[in-house]
Amino acid sequence: RKGPTKPEVLSIQWPRKRSARRLQRSKSLLPNSSHFSPGWIEEDNQWMTQVNRLQKLIDRLEKKDLKLEPFEEEVLEENARPHIMIVQRQMSVIEEEIEEFRLALKQYVESASTQGGCLHVSIQKLPSASRFIVYEFWETSNAWNSHLQMNYSKTFQRSNVDFLETPELITTMLVPGKYQFFTFL
Repeated sequence: RKGPTKPEVLSIQWPRKRSARRLQRSKSLLPNSSHFSPGWIEEDNQWMTQVNRLQKLIDRLEKKDLKLEPFEEEVLEENARPHIMIVQRQMSVIEEEIEEFRLALKQYVESASTQGGCLHVSIQKLPSASRFIVYEFWETSNAWNSHLQMNYSKTFQRSNVDFLETPELITTMLVPGKYQFFTFL
């Protein structure tokens, strides 16, 4: 079996021409310009110096090549977890229903946290509105899907019909399971 080959380097070229707007601006600031009066010379000289320095910096940045090198492939160990499912649930709660919603949410989180495959559940309440964001971390997408079929999850979903101003927004994402910043106890 061959070892990994070195990935090729991608190069991005930035446009090399100056914008017409910048050229027009620099021409209007020349001493010969009709907009330029002799009283401005000393006062605006330092501004012109600063503008010229900034233009040179922008020109240098436009000429630089950006090189992107792809990451090397990750080889999973035999018993490694390939992916973790992250679920974000955004809920806008009716103001009068907040206390009952909090109670239902607490029961849901307690039940989900004890479920096999649930790594972590975190709740964030946004201060400016009666909006909650629940983050759930699951070992696999199958674990999350089976959790959705459980009675406690269905009860929470049904109660949300009464508690929420708008339907909840659910976003899911699979991330590689071998992240060092995931430390679940």
